[in-house]
Amino acid sequence: MAASFVFVVWGLFYPIILLRIGVNYKYFLVLNLPNREFCVNLHDYSIYMKLRLLFALVAAAAMMTVVGCNDDDKNVESARTTIERYLTSSHSPRLIPESEVANSIVYNPPFYEKLNQDLYRYIATYYDQGRQEREQGEWGDQVELRVTAYVFSGSTPNISAVYYTNEQSVIESLAKGGLDTQYWTTEPMVVKLGETNIIKGVEESLLGCREGDRVEAYMTSKLAYDDKAIGIVKKEASVLWVYTIEKLTR
Repeated sequence: MAASFVFVVWGLFYPIILLRIGVNYKYFLVLNLPNREFCVNLHDYSIYMKLRLLFALVAAAAMMTVVGCNDDDKNVESARTTIERYLTSSHSPRLIPESEVANSIVYNPPFYEKLNQDLYRYIATYYDQGRQEREQGEWGDQVELRVTAYVFSGSTPNISAVYYTNEQSVIESLAKGGLDTQYWTTEPMVVKLGETNIIKGVEESLLGCREGDRVEAYMTSKLAYDDKAIGIVKKEASVLWVYTIEKLTR
């Protein structure tokens, strides 16, 4: 059978329904799924039945696409809920949303910012004296980071969830646990905002931060690695980056 001739309906990443032209100009309607393929010889049907068959396959393909999207949406929404629940209940100190700070009876209440629907930031040094006089990170600035990155599952992260770090004490702990860390470096991570190839959530969390800030950036897979598996980071996993901005250069 020859190559695909006309695409009719596309799924998320591949054509679901297509038309093929085969030997002796016979036409075949194909339902193309990830692990199998169904092929119907259109010469076996009247024009009326061909149209009914086509409409049925289009409806089936559309339904499969919608179901797949809904599943993805549910996974991401669950991840957002998990992050917010952790920040407001299990995190130490317990945090409130930024929107509730003005009405809090606590002096300088610790809070988290929801930078967008998939990115949450807590600046532990927010109330430090003199912080407001330091420059804020903007696009084009260069920052040097001391960082530890974790797979985030909804509970307080521990050493087993670390997938990257340049902190000496963390590297030593990983080595004691049996991990080969001879190629791990303690050099600061250098990021130029808007230019360095780094996951989107980390880059966006740096905007507005200041030199000396100690930051926790929680992000769903949408702003991390999406549907890719990276080392111990599974597909569609949320991650947490804890970093200190050691230097900011404008």
